[in-house]
Amino acid sequence: MKKIVYFIALMFVGYTSKAQYDEMLDVSDAMQSALDVRTSAVKIVKDYLYRGLKVNYVSKENDENLSNGEFSLLRLEMYAKEHPEIKDQVNKVAHQWKNLRVLALQKPSKNKMKGLLDKLKTFLQASNQLITTIGKDNSIKTLKYQEAATNMELLSQQLAFLYGLEVAGIKDAQIRHEIDQCRRDFQKDLDKTFFSGENTIAISKSLKSIQADWEMAKRVAQTSNVHSLNTIYVLMDKISKAARDSAIQYQEKAKAQLKKK
Repeated sequence: MKKIVYFIALMFVGYTSKAQYDEMLDVSDAMQSALDVRTSAVKIVKDYLYRGLKVNYVSKENDENLSNGEFSLLRLEMYAKEHPEIKDQVNKVAHQWKNLRVLALQKPSKNKMKGLLDKLKTFLQASNQLITTIGKDNSIKTLKYQEAATNMELLSQQLAFLYGLEVAGIKDAQIRHEIDQCRRDFQKDLDKTFFSGENTIAISKSLKSIQADWEMAKRVAQTSNVHSLNTIYVLMDKISKAARDSAIQYQEKAKAQLKKK
């Protein structure tokens, strides 16, 4: 545990030094940072659960999720210095992030798994409010596609977490409701980006990959057991990476449009 904490501290210091010399952050940077800390939190909760279920592929991810979340928060705090209207919301997200971060350093417990859904919902509510505030009144349409693509990155991880709760035997009437809602939201964001009219060849290729893996994941998810959960993990991870690639490409387009304003 001490090694992990030390690693995170080194990463955080390194990122701090880098960020101090970066160019001024624009709204697309703030949006992506808010989206990224939200996704990192979902991954932490998911990986805590999957470690408890002894699902493969999880062991190396905690450090990366923690450092990504810390770096995203740092960038948000920098942006908030120039945009004080989001300062209180950033502080709220940072406080709740610290509560979730503790999970990454703990040995999974079945008793604690029962409260994971509520912890995650509380965090998502705060982070979604921040994202809405950052994007409010912004006329750059491409930011909406950047957000939609990153939503798919998030939702793929959230669905993997929710399927894991079912396999873990956690009894909560909200789980199936949350799964159905996430699936609807994912399809909505996939359709929004797929038919955006702003897609490059590279973005279209990523979206087609997402669509194919999404259809396969829906079929696999009909069987709830540890074996299918391993497959879900891999498929959702592929979707997550392709969605992020799309989001970053949308962000590059948005930044170019912001420079013209």
